[in-house]
Amino acid sequence: MATKHVVVLGHGPIGHSFIEKLKESGAPFRISVVCEEPRPAYNRVMLTQYFEDLDAAKHDEMKLSYVTENKLKEQDVELIYGRATAVDRAARSVAYEAQGTGAKHSVQYDTLVMATGSYCFVPPTPGMTIPDKRNPAWPDDPASRPDGVFVYRTIEDLESMLAAVKSGATRAAVIGGGLLGLEAAKAAYDLKLESHVLEMAPYLMPTQLNEFGGAVLTEKIQSLGIHVHVGVQIKEVVLGDDRKVTGIRILQKGAEEPIVLDVDMVIVSCGVRPRDELAKQCGLELGARGGVKVDTSLRSSDENIYAIGEVAAIGGSLCYGLWAPGVEQADALVKNLVDGPGSAEYSGSDLSTKLKLLGCDVASFGRTLDFWFKRQFDGKDPGIKSLEYKDEINGSYRRLCFTSDGSQLMGGILVGDAKDYSKLLQLSKKPDLAGNDPTGLLSGRPAAGAASGASVDGGDGTGLADDDLICTCIGLTKATVRTAIVEKDAHTVPLLKKACKVGTGCGGCVTPVGEVPKLLAHTLKKLGKAAATGICSHFPYTRRELFQIVKVKELKSIEDMLDAAGQGKGGCELCKPICASILAGIWNEHCLKDGRDQIQDTNDRFLANIQKTGTYSIIPRCAGGDIDPDTLMAFARTAKKYGLWTKITGAQRLGMFGAERHHLPAIYKELVDAGMESGQAYGKALRAVKSCVGTDWCRYGQQDSVNMAVIMENRYKGIRSPHKLKMAVSGCLRECAEAQGKDVGVIATQAGFNLYFGGNGGAKPVHAKLFATDLDEKTLLKYIDRYLMFYITTAKHLERTAPWQAGLEGGIEFLKKVIIEDSLGICEDLDKLMEQNKKKWHCEWKAVAYDEDLQKKFQQFANTKETHDSEHVEYVDARGQRHPNTYSPPDITGPALYSKDAASSDWEWISAGKASDYPRNGGLAVKHGSNELAVFHLPNQASELQWLAVQNICPHKQARTISRGLVGELASGAITLADPIYKTTYDLRTGAGIANPNLNLSTFEIKVDADGQVLVKVPPCEQMKKAFDEQIDKAYQLAGMENKKAKALPECKYPFNAADRKSLDW
Repeated sequence: MATKHVVVLGHGPIGHSFIEKLKESGAPFRISVVCEEPRPAYNRVMLTQYFEDLDAAKHDEMKLSYVTENKLKEQDVELIYGRATAVDRAARSVAYEAQGTGAKHSVQYDTLVMATGSYCFVPPTPGMTIPDKRNPAWPDDPASRPDGVFVYRTIEDLESMLAAVKSGATRAAVIGGGLLGLEAAKAAYDLKLESHVLEMAPYLMPTQLNEFGGAVLTEKIQSLGIHVHVGVQIKEVVLGDDRKVTGIRILQKGAEEPIVLDVDMVIVSCGVRPRDELAKQCGLELGARGGVKVDTSLRSSDENIYAIGEVAAIGGSLCYGLWAPGVEQADALVKNLVDGPGSAEYSGSDLSTKLKLLGCDVASFGRTLDFWFKRQFDGKDPGIKSLEYKDEINGSYRRLCFTSDGSQLMGGILVGDAKDYSKLLQLSKKPDLAGNDPTGLLSGRPAAGAASGASVDGGDGTGLADDDLICTCIGLTKATVRTAIVEKDAHTVPLLKKACKVGTGCGGCVTPVGEVPKLLAHTLKKLGKAAATGICSHFPYTRRELFQIVKVKELKSIEDMLDAAGQGKGGCELCKPICASILAGIWNEHCLKDGRDQIQDTNDRFLANIQKTGTYSIIPRCAGGDIDPDTLMAFARTAKKYGLWTKITGAQRLGMFGAERHHLPAIYKELVDAGMESGQAYGKALRAVKSCVGTDWCRYGQQDSVNMAVIMENRYKGIRSPHKLKMAVSGCLRECAEAQGKDVGVIATQAGFNLYFGGNGGAKPVHAKLFATDLDEKTLLKYIDRYLMFYITTAKHLERTAPWQAGLEGGIEFLKKVIIEDSLGICEDLDKLMEQNKKKWHCEWKAVAYDEDLQKKFQQFANTKETHDSEHVEYVDARGQRHPNTYSPPDITGPALYSKDAASSDWEWISAGKASDYPRNGGLAVKHGSNELAVFHLPNQASELQWLAVQNICPHKQARTISRGLVGELASGAITLADPIYKTTYDLRTGAGIANPNLNLSTFEIKVDADGQVLVKVPPCEQMKKAFDEQIDKAYQLAGMENKKAKALPECKYPFNAADRKSLDW
């Protein structure tokens, strides 16, 4: 019998899933696939990731790609690039137009599988389409839309958006507040557009959420700076004379007159429609609401034609728009084609889904389709009882729906916190609550007595039984994924994806906090294997492992660390700060000496916190909040002298803001001479020990809380840690110092002090755990010493004490055994490490104030003693003080102004200072009139890359700070520069933006002459200034903003005589 020819129309995710499954069956089918897009199948669910990769040029080897053309050839799958235009059922052939040429061809079939998916529905709103260019045979034809109207569906759609942004688009309206609309809003947000989401319903995601859940989601999204408009009517897309989008006219909820939002992009993502135009053309029976009507075998009204995915109307009624149903349909169809009709029936799928929308977890799950179609979550069904909970602090909401007797979970809505989604989804399919109680499920706590029994997940932390689904998109159980780990040697997440397709849908299960990494780590541990946990490509070790290596081998620099435990040359922006933290945590030497300044993160490098203008805030230590009037006056004099804005900080300390870098040493000296010292507000270190007034003044005080706070702050100041540390001492149980919200909290009692560990505020507040009660001072400090050193030696980089403590098996009880009982036998080592840190304490400001070599690191320019105003935002008066205006300058997008490869004949060589003055693996600023350059010395690179010069203006927000960025090197050979304020990354070799290709740096030729002078070839001074001024003005115009800084009168914000200031001799 001749081999049957299966032709698949559409090479999207579901079409490819079908092809994969049919090939895996081993059945002797010949397979062809007609692909309308210019590349093979890719992951459309994770489309917004494309903005991170921007790898369309790789064609079939993008990170989103499912398969390469060569792989399809190896599998004998014929890939046809073209758009199918007609199906001849009698002749069993498909006509198509070839991509590129438009030549007309046809392909014969024995079995035709329609996997054409869907297209974005574009409402018939005036201005949304060009009436005379509508294409009934191609609903997604971009030619049918005006310039500035986009849909969000394919890589080409995203490329069109990118092109619009590169051409100057700055504001976008996204039509649709459902799943697809919020994904499109994520795309607009990633493009750094001013974004407006327009939803006609009274709240977001009305299909999946109730009004309360939609409101919580709205709050989350608005906190990102995205404007959300609900209950709106869209009246018109406003077009200019050139037929380009200039705005969108809407009638807002409750308003009488419409308004026009000024936008230059409209992104339509308000629903989809099945791509059934071919089915209509060839006379197939359609579903009631479109799509190809199919039976339980996925067969259409033609016995030789099948349909799967978004185009398949199951029983003529419902087209599923989710990934998982399409995969299940593909599986059923393969069984019917291989084993014969009727071998498998497909009657429907679960609509439960979990997504991360604009950084916010959103999940909706139900026992049956009635949960959504009858809106059982609205509270109107008398047979459904609901419990709901809103966490005002974390901004999360959940509503769980049960049968009236509370015996079964019928479904639920989760917004902001969906970590229990998999567990709750599985529970909603079971006949009872499996020993849980409704209120416990709502709060996420186990049922009473559950802790004493065996965990259902076998201890892997997933909360899932073996037969529970761990990947709902692909329909994989936990047991299936574990089998792939064990039997297919899939010991990493990428290998697991290849082995069993887990995580190739929405990807939620394979995120760092997903269930798959937990299962992987647990399984590998049982196999006696270790998962890859290196901090970056330079170090194959965790921070904890690297800490021990440095300690045992007594390594003192990043070069030593790379030689002994790493690979590559100079490290990168990821590992450099980690290495700096480890070296400081063990040796506690001055962070600016012996080249350590070039591995410090932004703030540590200048011992102050950088602000948006490139200036710095200065916060001296104020132990326990205790300060005398003379010190207050000295602080005020210095702030007034340098024209600095002052504020009492949230941590009960004095802060002065707006100091220029080259003034920092002088300011440090004045503060040190007045008896103050560095508060290390810039470092991952102890920030402050907050206190109430205790027995000094308070009638309720039990102990002297101020004195204890001063003792603690002086004891732990200067200790570097994985993250910042905050402590507090309250004088009584009234807790005025909020000690239970701190990393280390102390509360006075009549008999001594109660000690708490592992609390923190911030985005995810955590209540500290009680560690010990009624301690005397000596014991209290001993326990804190050991806790801090255990944390410093074992935590991950940038891991606060709260998550570190929660991640310890046994939690606070385990810590009691380690710290009090010395169960690990390490207390002596912890005590010695603390003692070593205390002995090495030094005031970092004082060292700079009295060391001229260190002071040179703060000079404004390498090639002159002159200084000038580098700030890019003008100052305004407010509340009796002066500070920078509150707006942020717009990004400078598009190609760089200058390239070293295209220097004009009138360019000139200027001095950039002495080569010997430049730090190794770092940069300095260079003055060229009022222009600024950033010059970098990289001695470990090839000779042509040892000196590099770029503009000092960062295109992202325009701060003149590029020279202060952290330099790194990637495995690809790219030399990276992370700007010190917003961490935008660039390739120093070319100036090209890495994180955002629309942001680019000008590059300049550079050399070192025989006398050791660094020379840079640049345009004439005034010409260069004019060009940059015009570029900046254009950015303001495109953003619809006024360049107020350019119009502001030059002024000195310092009341002292500038002529009296003395520069150091460079």
